[in-house]
Amino acid sequence: MTTFPVGVVIFPPTTQKVLQGIKRAEQAGVPMAWVPSWPVGADGFSIATAAAVQTSTIGLGTGISITYPCHPLARANQALVMGELAPQRFRLGIGASHQPAIEGIYGLKFDKPIGHMKEYIAVLRGMLWEGRIDLDGDYYQVHAELPPQVEPPRFPIVVAALRRNMLRLAGEVTDGAMLIWAPPSYIRSVALPSMEEGARQANRPRPPLIVSAPIVLTKDFSIVRQVAQAAFSVYRSFPTYRHLFMEAGYPLQSDGTLTDELIHELFLYGDEDTIRQRIYALHAAGADEVITITDPRTDPSHEEQTILEILASI
Repeated sequence: MTTFPVGVVIFPPTTQKVLQGIKRAEQAGVPMAWVPSWPVGADGFSIATAAAVQTSTIGLGTGISITYPCHPLARANQALVMGELAPQRFRLGIGASHQPAIEGIYGLKFDKPIGHMKEYIAVLRGMLWEGRIDLDGDYYQVHAELPPQVEPPRFPIVVAALRRNMLRLAGEVTDGAMLIWAPPSYIRSVALPSMEEGARQANRPRPPLIVSAPIVLTKDFSIVRQVAQAAFSVYRSFPTYRHLFMEAGYPLQSDGTLTDELIHELFLYGDEDTIRQRIYALHAAGADEVITITDPRTDPSHEEQTILEILASI
């Protein structure tokens, strides 16, 4: 069967749990581990940096680091550390997050996220690829140059993208888009065409589409339903997802919860062979890379190891 990039997403808390999970993934032969950040809690970028000195082969990515609270030059300075500790192993994943988190928690203005993100990426691209940036934009005014002894690490810059405009921007200026909570129909009809449009505008090849999918190692759909509704409760108040699901052809129920049909499309569940087939089906639908979120239910150690072995075999 065709091989393609895969990886695992490991959420904090706790820091030690994530670090141990990354080391187990490396030992199992999984090629990539991504560490997200919540608006409040242990910082995923810092955890990935700690993992860089405790691992030697596994790729590491921030999936994602939130942009609004951190100036892009400060983020670039952080990333230079990873350029030294994990050369050729790091991918910088960034995302705007959502208006309720940025305004309600941080008290920052969530204004024109596409324009904000385009300038944010310009600063990162300048500093981390060219070694300098001179930008007088609407959101950032940055004039900086790396010290002579520091080489730009030139690692990939990936952006979290859900809707058409951000996917189009990803196709235009990034090294990849990370997509979550997206059924195959959305990948085919919205995500890929939007990225391809952005890439055409920039006269460049379309960068990879990285699709995140949760895995539950069980044949019992009632367990999957419980896991899915609990996981989505964090995102339920964000209109972005409601619009995404509507456009994919799977509108939410009247109470804002997921339908069984949508859960089946989003969650990879069943036995080992079924889950492996579902991962390949996501790739066939257009995902250039599949990264998985595990949610062990009855025997966490066994279930995690089984899923890691599935990923390592692809």
